[in-house]
Amino acid sequence: MKRPFQNLVYLYILVGLSLTIFLVHCGLTALTVTVPAQAQVDERVIFVMHSGAEPRIEEPGTYTTQLLAGIMVPKSWNAKEQAVLTYTSPKGNGTLRMIPDSEIEPVSGVSWHQAAKNMFGIGPNLVDDFEWIIYRSTQSYTFSNNEDIDFDVQVACHVGSENMLARLGFYVGSSIENLRPEDDQYKKFTFSDVFEVTGGEGDLIDFVNPQLGTIQPVRSLDNDIITLVFNGGVMNTALDGLNEVYLHAYAFDGEDQLIGEVVERNDKTKMSSIGGRQFRIDIWPRGFFALEKGKQIARLEYYFTDADGTKTVGYGNTEEPFRYTFRCD
Repeated sequence: MKRPFQNLVYLYILVGLSLTIFLVHCGLTALTVTVPAQAQVDERVIFVMHSGAEPRIEEPGTYTTQLLAGIMVPKSWNAKEQAVLTYTSPKGNGTLRMIPDSEIEPVSGVSWHQAAKNMFGIGPNLVDDFEWIIYRSTQSYTFSNNEDIDFDVQVACHVGSENMLARLGFYVGSSIENLRPEDDQYKKFTFSDVFEVTGGEGDLIDFVNPQLGTIQPVRSLDNDIITLVFNGGVMNTALDGLNEVYLHAYAFDGEDQLIGEVVERNDKTKMSSIGGRQFRIDIWPRGFFALEKGKQIARLEYYFTDADGTKTVGYGNTEEPFRYTFRCD
C-alpha cells in the first residue's frame, strides 16, 4: 500500500529537480541603481534600478513570469502608503503593485516584506529602523530563448521629514522563483551609496557612521524603554581601558526647561559591558528621572563618565552632550 505513495514522492522530487536544471539556464543581470546624493525633507525623489534578463531556455522554449521589485527605506518615510514603482522595457512598460501584507511568500512562510528583510537584512547600515517593501508587476511576460533585454524600475518616493544619512536597499526578481535562499540567478539586490536628507528639524539620524553614543529605538516616547549604547571601539576616548562606565543624563521639556537629571554613579546608572569596548543600559525615562505626573520629556542630553565622574565623553568625543529627541511618528 505504501509503494504508490513512495512513487508519487519520487515523481515530485524528479519534477522539482528537472525544473531546477531547466531554470539555471536563465537569469537576471547584476542590479545597479541611480540614487541622488541628497534631497530636501519631504521632497519626492526618483530612484532608478537597472537590470536585465538573459533567458537561456532549452525546453519547452518559453518562460513566463512577472517582475518583482523591492525597496528598503526608513520606516518614517511611510513608503507603503505613498511610493510608486513603474518599469520600462523592450517588452512593454507598466506599473508594479505592492504585494499585500497578508500574502505569504511560499518558501519562507512569512509575508513577502518580512521574507525580504530576513534574507537581505539592512546592508551596511548600523541601526535598524528600515522596512523592505516588495512589489509585483500587474502583467506577465513570456521570454524565448536568447531574448536578452534590459529594463529599468523607477521608484518615486517622498523622503520624509527627518534629517538623516542612510544607505537604501533595492531588489529585482522573478515571481516564479519567489525568494529561494539558494537562488542567486533570479534575485538581485544591492545597497546604495550614502543618501542624505537635509533641511528638517530635530536630530540627524545617522544610520551609516559608527557613533560613540546611540539610542534605540530611533523613535520612541518618554514612556518607552530605550537602550543607550556607548561604543568605545569607534575611537580613542578618555574612558579607554575602563571596566566601569556610567550614564550622566538630563531631561528637558518641550519649552527647553530642565525637568530632571541623574548624575550619581551607582547601580542605577552603571552600564553593562557587551564586549568590544561597548557598554549599554536600558532605561524607562519617566521612571529613571522620577518624572511627576503631567510632565513630559521632549529630549535628553547625556554623557558617559567613569566611576569618579572626572572623565567624561560627549558627542563626537567633545564636551558637547549627546542629544536625543523623543518622537513616535
